[in-house]
Amino acid sequence: MKKDIRPTNNSRTDGIAGFLGLQRSTVGMLAMVVLVGMGERMAERFLPIYIIALGGGALAIGLLQAMDNFLSAIYSFPGGYLSDRIGTKRSLLVFNIVAMAGFALVILIPSWQAVLVGAVLFISWSAISLPATISLIYKVLPQNKRTMGVSMHSLVRRIPMALGPLVGGVFIAVWGERDGVRLAFGASLFMAFVALLLQQRMIPDDTPGRSGSGDACELKPEKNPVRIYGLMSPAMKGLLVSDILIRFCEQIPYAFVVVWAMKTIAAPVSAVQFGLLTT
Repeated sequence: MKKDIRPTNNSRTDGIAGFLGLQRSTVGMLAMVVLVGMGERMAERFLPIYIIALGGGALAIGLLQAMDNFLSAIYSFPGGYLSDRIGTKRSLLVFNIVAMAGFALVILIPSWQAVLVGAVLFISWSAISLPATISLIYKVLPQNKRTMGVSMHSLVRRIPMALGPLVGGVFIAVWGERDGVRLAFGASLFMAFVALLLQQRMIPDDTPGRSGSGDACELKPEKNPVRIYGLMSPAMKGLLVSDILIRFCEQIPYAFVVVWAMKTIAAPVSAVQFGLLTT
């Protein structure tokens, strides 16, 4: 007489985790992305309002947004270099400590100049940590699950992007523009500390520069951007130029939208409403 073999809850959970590429280290990495990302996003969208509340002007707001775009573009290079030099786990530890230092600076010194200096440390955490997180996915997941790992990372990092502005709006609605933003940074500092503990506990130590021999690639891509541009078809060149112009025009009002919505229009929206719109 045959016994019915039914899948247990544990086997089902393991099956789902295996399908999604979830291991102890990747779960720790995703938790870090959510926690530090929430801290990065909670107050970021309201920083122009905070700068105005501290006596800053339009030039300071424009400089903040320019720094955000510039640092987001270049921080991946030192992030990747440090990850290769000291390993994924240690580099993520450094990135978290740097972000925490930025949060602490804004909390302790309520001036718009301190906001600009602190922003250098925390505003582009996602960019500087991206090479290390992708490297972790590459090292701990089998080859047939790396695409799923990257997909999970892309999905999970949207959670703080959606919820962060809404939570930040609640802080401002309850405690005001100055104290609310500083308390939001306090919550960001706490979440970054929790993320640091989880990261150190759940992500294993790794050897810098370690890679699988079976994944070696003999292709040598062109690195000179001028030569790459010359290899593009006319249609691709036109697409590139149009994309640059569109993004340039998009960024002209971006940092000032929150000021316009909350301070300028005839019926200003509340911080919670703006956070909901941003979500």
